[in-house]
Amino acid sequence: MRVTNLMMTGNALYNLQRQEQRLNNLDQQYTTQKRISSPSEDPIIATRALKLNTTYSEVSQYLEKNIKDAKAWMSMTQSALTNTSSVISSIYEKCVQGNSDNLSDIDRNAIVASLNEYREQIYQEGTSSYGGRFLFTGFKTDVNLVFTEDVDEEYTIIQDFTPEDLSTVTSVIDVVPDVATTGGKVPTSVTFDRVRLAYDTTDLLDNSVNPPTPTIIPTITYSNTAGGITTTSNMPVTKSFATYDEFISDYQTNGLADNDVVYIADKGELILGKDSHQTLKASDGYSVEYRKTGFEMNDLRPEHYFTCTRIVDKGLSTEKTFNYEHKNQEIKYLVNYNQQMTVNVQAQDCYKHDMGRDVDELIDIVNAAIAAEDKMNSYEDKMKAEPEGTQAYEDYKQLYENSKVEYELKSKIMQESFAKNEVNFQQYGTRFSNQATDVGSREQRVELIKTRLEDQQADVEELQSSNIDVDLTDIIVRYTSALDVFSAALSATSKSITQTLLDYL
Repeated sequence: MRVTNLMMTGNALYNLQRQEQRLNNLDQQYTTQKRISSPSEDPIIATRALKLNTTYSEVSQYLEKNIKDAKAWMSMTQSALTNTSSVISSIYEKCVQGNSDNLSDIDRNAIVASLNEYREQIYQEGTSSYGGRFLFTGFKTDVNLVFTEDVDEEYTIIQDFTPEDLSTVTSVIDVVPDVATTGGKVPTSVTFDRVRLAYDTTDLLDNSVNPPTPTIIPTITYSNTAGGITTTSNMPVTKSFATYDEFISDYQTNGLADNDVVYIADKGELILGKDSHQTLKASDGYSVEYRKTGFEMNDLRPEHYFTCTRIVDKGLSTEKTFNYEHKNQEIKYLVNYNQQMTVNVQAQDCYKHDMGRDVDELIDIVNAAIAAEDKMNSYEDKMKAEPEGTQAYEDYKQLYENSKVEYELKSKIMQESFAKNEVNFQQYGTRFSNQATDVGSREQRVELIKTRLEDQQADVEELQSSNIDVDLTDIIVRYTSALDVFSAALSATSKSITQTLLDYL
């Protein structure tokens, strides 16, 4: 076979070009320190690189954003719960202090002032936020837990209860008037069974019909299960009063029937007769629908706790109605592949109305005891100002003795209330401690997930590097070797094509 100069030149140029391409590839790898610069160079490496990049991006999203945000949310939540627990401990200490027979009026007034401050602080801790989002309001992170100002809005509220929510209240009847010249009845105490609503100063029933029609709130709906079948029944309100004093006045005259359900608007309470109480106590559970118009600053917003209807600008052309459904509202963060973590605590599980209602009731009871003592001292002074043996002296003596009985009864109620609230606020403190512990446990779990993701991120980085990065030492050796080969090829080629067929002719 005859080999021409053109064939030799073509083969030489082809081989030089291949060597030059190899040298160029090594130079590019040396410069970029990457195995490939385009997928076409090695589709397998490119495909693996895309998968590893996707995995790294996901891990980075979980690690640097989701977990970071979740930890911050839980840390802020735990701080608020811990602070509230401290406030509740302070209230508990005041209850222990108040449950002492050696306190003066000044001491009790100081306790009342402290309780007022603590009550406000409890719910202020519940307004804690993170990144402009309120921590304890479920999905409604843009709505504060409390009203930030006095509002004239109407809410129709459906509040659910269990038989364990039934409680009692003790009152003094036949109290001595603040101003009197003759003695009256000797005061006595009486205990009522009751349902205490979440709010006081609720709307008064329309008593134009007797009994009030069931469509006028409040109404009680209770359920019972027998033979696997659950039935619901209504228990209508039989009487309603604007104030508790009006109820006591009526009770002193008419008593309380066994089937009575007495609604007291200013207290937000339902007083139950014997049969009514037994019916609710034996039920599976019951709910009360009632209406409240007007809320004060720092009152808890009903939409975070109850199924309710809110009416704004009622009766005006701008009137709007909003309906809220009470349901579980857990905020979950995706912190790892198919792994979600609940980051929030809902107000309904900790910042409940009963804490504020207990404090308000305790303050009223303490103030009533202080007022009874002042009244007793006043009648004692009036008695001593009259000559002994006169009718005026005897009248004031009777008033003094009756007011002394009233003071002793109210003091006993106060002592019992302090003792009762020692237990209550100890339980509230436990509730917050348990919530804080639960959040702490979740935070530790997130920390473990974070550690695992950091290890996974490092592994992915290593795989990415081994997949596409080059060994710099190795590439320098290979580049130097290729450069030497290319130089030798140039030299050999230049010698092989210097002579042509014409040189022999």
